[in-house]
Amino acid sequence: MDETGRITEALMRDALLGAGTAVWEWDVRSDRLSSTDASAALLGYGPGEIQTLQVAWNALIHPDDLAENHAAYLRHASGEVPIYEHEYRARCRDGSWRWLAERGRVIERDAQGEPLRMVGTLTDITQRRKAQGAALALADRLRRIVRNVPGIVYQYRTLPDGSGQFPFISENCVDLLGVEPQALIEDPARALRLIEREDRERVFAGVADALRAMQRWRCEFRLHLGEGRPRWVRLHATPQREAGGSVLWHGYIEDVTDTHELEQARADAVAAQAANRAKTEFLSRMSHELRTPLNAVLGFAQLLEMDEREPLTETQRRRVELIREAGAHLLQMIGELLDLTRIESGQLAVTLAELPLAPLIADCLELVRPQADAAGIVLDFDAAGAAVAVRADATRLRQVLLNLLGNAIKYNRRGGRVDIAVRGIEGGEVVIRVQDSGMGIPAEDLATLFQPFQRGAQAKGTIEGAGIGLAVTKALVELMGGRIAVASTTGRGSTFGVTLQAAR
Repeated sequence: MDETGRITEALMRDALLGAGTAVWEWDVRSDRLSSTDASAALLGYGPGEIQTLQVAWNALIHPDDLAENHAAYLRHASGEVPIYEHEYRARCRDGSWRWLAERGRVIERDAQGEPLRMVGTLTDITQRRKAQGAALALADRLRRIVRNVPGIVYQYRTLPDGSGQFPFISENCVDLLGVEPQALIEDPARALRLIEREDRERVFAGVADALRAMQRWRCEFRLHLGEGRPRWVRLHATPQREAGGSVLWHGYIEDVTDTHELEQARADAVAAQAANRAKTEFLSRMSHELRTPLNAVLGFAQLLEMDEREPLTETQRRRVELIREAGAHLLQMIGELLDLTRIESGQLAVTLAELPLAPLIADCLELVRPQADAAGIVLDFDAAGAAVAVRADATRLRQVLLNLLGNAIKYNRRGGRVDIAVRGIEGGEVVIRVQDSGMGIPAEDLATLFQPFQRGAQAKGTIEGAGIGLAVTKALVELMGGRIAVASTTGRGSTFGVTLQAAR
């Protein structure tokens, strides 16, 4: 080689070395390497510091990479692959490790096909490896973040022919859609088929509008996920134009079923409140409208009964008496229904005060005594424990006791009895018990006893009633901070207990 050729070769090697690449030649039989100094320079070694032998170079390769490096050489030497190539770590002069990419090819073989000479390149790829490692770490971090986002993160590409594909969809699609990500990547239309049929036209129209405007789009729709009820989802998508006419959507899908159900529950509650207000107002007005003519009927019935100048015959008197009793019963029902609606709407207020029980109970007994006498019922008041006071509203407690006493008489047997007693219990509470010897209440009816319009076995009986009184009674007791309970044995009678806070 002349002087010009040597200079050109030196320049080429220097240029390659400056770019982080060295050229080498290996005599396989003698194990001699040429240009070892250039290769060693990549690792910070000076000229002559590394022997010109392959075995010496192998000593620099990281022990964990050495076996795979030799395997890569054997695959090429045997003709399995056309090029020898491998990436490995090599020890630098300062003890650190750098990544090298080595590529080579056998250029001469003996008559038996055994390698005689190889040439190749060695390139420092440490920075590339670091960048790859950082990218892998970032991808792993993003994957873990996306996995813990309570929704589906996705990319969807709309192609010019109208078809689409998912370049990426997060693993959470299994939780929300019940479909593996790979299944949607292989069959993107599967996601569209999950949309509830009634919502598809609206969704597709929204996609078209967003494409025309190339603006961020948000839509809520239902997904049909098998036999269960549909799930409401909210989809966010931002379009981005790509070369070739494609549009790449970056988006997020979240489950908003609970939010929809809550909003529906709120709407139902508002509608129910409005209906209750309308019902209360209607009943309040109607009660006044009904009471006026009803009181007139009752008044004229009483006048007929009291008229001494034109006395009624016995048959007429009985008929007028039935008119008066029916009117009184109707008036009571109107009052109870109005009370119930006012309680349900929160418009019935109570005023709690210290209230002695003995005189109140005695007054109530006197009011129901005519009814008891007519039915042959004995009333007994155990006044021994009644010398106490409770915190209650006098009007409402009287209404509660009159209702319980009235029921105890009405549902009793002729010749039976009603016992009322007061007992103090621990915790500063007082229990008023009303016990009858009547027919009792079947066990299956006890659960619905205090619900409006529930009369149980009495619904088909001959005793009049609308099933409102006990519902009103329970509500009034609770408004006064108390509670009511019942115990009953069929054929032996029932005991109602009203528990109130004792006055201080």
